[in-house]
Amino acid sequence: MRKLFKILFSTIFILFAVLVVGVFVFIKTFDLNSYKSYAEKIVQEQLGRKLSLNGEAYLGLSLVPTVVLEDVEFANPSWAKNSQMVKVKKLDVKFAILPLLNQQIVIDKVILEEPQINLEVAKNGDTSWDFPALDTPQPQQSKKAESGWLISVANATETVASAENPTPDAMLTSIVAKMVQIENGTLVYDDAQSGDKTEAIINHLDLSIPTPDDLITLNVDAVYNGEQIIANGTIGSITEILADKVYPINLQVKAYGMAAKANGNLNNMLSKLTYNLNLQFVNPQGNFGAPEIVFDGLVNGGLDNVKTKISQLSVAGNVMSGELDADISQKVPFIRANLQSSLIDVQKFMPQQQAFVLPNLVSSANAANYIPAEPIPYDVLKTVNAVFDLSVGNLIVDSAFSMQNVVVKGSLKNGILAIKPLNLSFGGGQIMSELNVNANAKSLSLKANSNNLKLQNLHKEFQVMNSSDFGIKSGGDTSLYVNLQSSGNTYRQVFENLKGQTAIVLNKSVIQTGNLSFFTGSFLTQVLDALHLKQKTMDMNVRCAVVRTDFANGRATFPQGIAMNAAQMTLVSDGYVNLVNDKISFTLQPFSGKVVDTNIAQALSSFLRISGTVENPTIRLDDKEALRAVIGVVATGGTAYWGEKLIINPDGSPCYTALQGTPFATMFPKPTGVAATTRDVYKDTEKEIKKSVKDLKNTAKDMWNMFKGGL
Repeated sequence: MRKLFKILFSTIFILFAVLVVGVFVFIKTFDLNSYKSYAEKIVQEQLGRKLSLNGEAYLGLSLVPTVVLEDVEFANPSWAKNSQMVKVKKLDVKFAILPLLNQQIVIDKVILEEPQINLEVAKNGDTSWDFPALDTPQPQQSKKAESGWLISVANATETVASAENPTPDAMLTSIVAKMVQIENGTLVYDDAQSGDKTEAIINHLDLSIPTPDDLITLNVDAVYNGEQIIANGTIGSITEILADKVYPINLQVKAYGMAAKANGNLNNMLSKLTYNLNLQFVNPQGNFGAPEIVFDGLVNGGLDNVKTKISQLSVAGNVMSGELDADISQKVPFIRANLQSSLIDVQKFMPQQQAFVLPNLVSSANAANYIPAEPIPYDVLKTVNAVFDLSVGNLIVDSAFSMQNVVVKGSLKNGILAIKPLNLSFGGGQIMSELNVNANAKSLSLKANSNNLKLQNLHKEFQVMNSSDFGIKSGGDTSLYVNLQSSGNTYRQVFENLKGQTAIVLNKSVIQTGNLSFFTGSFLTQVLDALHLKQKTMDMNVRCAVVRTDFANGRATFPQGIAMNAAQMTLVSDGYVNLVNDKISFTLQPFSGKVVDTNIAQALSSFLRISGTVENPTIRLDDKEALRAVIGVVATGGTAYWGEKLIINPDGSPCYTALQGTPFATMFPKPTGVAATTRDVYKDTEKEIKKSVKDLKNTAKDMWNMFKGGL
């Protein structure tokens, strides 16, 4: 037995050695160059394009039969800009051994070195990769040379299909390479219809196709528009492509700093493409200057429509879900969105954590700097039509400023955006609003009102945390009204063209005065210094407070529109801000207590005038009132005198006056005259003034000089 194995092994070795030597001699002596012209002729007849085998053609020295072609070119149609559709520096085709013994062509591997592929679309829509059917004559039977059976097999593909002569599709699947490899290639796509030209560099590509019925495995390393693209995974088989049915894909792609996965099916790829895919997508923090974005959802549809069911859309950790549909079959695409989120934290969108601070009422910087003269991109609203519904359970601006139950419903049609409603819970109450933007008329409008707001719940700056804070100790009920319209080509024009009215009303409350840190840097700080309200802490019993603004003709006017009625102080301000040139003009008339010798300075400082510009405000005694020595404003409903002459009959209900002509006109009672307590104060004050006219004049002069020097 041992001897038998030895003989068998020796015989097999000798036969293998003879075969190797025979193949080596065949490779060294076989000349493929003599067949190049015939191959070029066959391609010309069958495809109507020129194939040029410019370089050497030879059999490679390998255990696997290999045909090597150098400098191969395949022509584009005559109308193309680039004369060559494919140009390959070197083409290696490796054949399976056993099928060759049965005179069958089975390609194991194809390697293309430095291929250049030029695909073009003509202005009339013709493509360079379409080959029209040609009525070519039946080729004549060629003379067999040595190993001429290769040509016989080639000729057999052109005869009528039979059991011995398979159909063209069968022949195609029988000669498809089990592996295709591309090294250092380029792909250029030139579309004359759109004017687009795209170029990709293929560093490396591997396709593995075990059989025509097996899934195709691919690995790609390419560069597109300067960005590396790496893809790997499996796609459907060749048989599934030709059958034009369900085509599975399972791919992972890394490109432009992002990573994506697609798992699902393509359908009817060769007729009317549809798809049903599970997509996962990750854009890391900072890529494209954006926060981290994670998407996970089901996408299905076709070339004309897309339906997306979003399991998770996370932007900077803010998670949303819902549905997003798009119809792109029309000239203007249509989008329908229904999205929900339990929590969105706006701070996470910011590259650096920045606490939200209330804006200064008037900053020390020029307001024009805040409103740029840049064009508003109205045309964006004309690029799509949409219906959307967004709801957010909790919208956090920062740790001290949040909104709940945010609901945004709206539509965009033919450049007209209508958001109705835009509702939210805020400060313990509700804000109901609506917004309209008309891109055709270049106009917009905003309406809003509220109920049950509490000022101390809007922001932590209105909450009393310690004895030196400014804040609301009790009450705080606030009402809001906004009705604004505007138009313009730029943001600045819209600001300057504002028309309408706003009103904010604070009802009965107890305010602790103190440090208003969020007003630092504004002229309001200077006003508070002049009134000695910043320096000491006290409880102010406010009956009401109003800020009412009318917008028209490039101005924001406050017609006695800033008013406060408190037990310790009344305040009335009248004036305007010019929205075009930022000039300001205000009178401010606050006063606390009776006019007696000990508070004459306070009485004098009650009449302030604020003028100049937003950038450079000037605060001083009101010229006219100071010269007339208006000294006494006595409590609520008090009277100002010069000597024994009544100069001003103060409003006993400044909040009522400020709100006339607004929806809040009847919120407070109409004044009916001077109250009894006010008349008593008149008598006391009148007596003091008559006794001290001379002193008051001198004091007025001294105080005026003091204010001029100090401000």
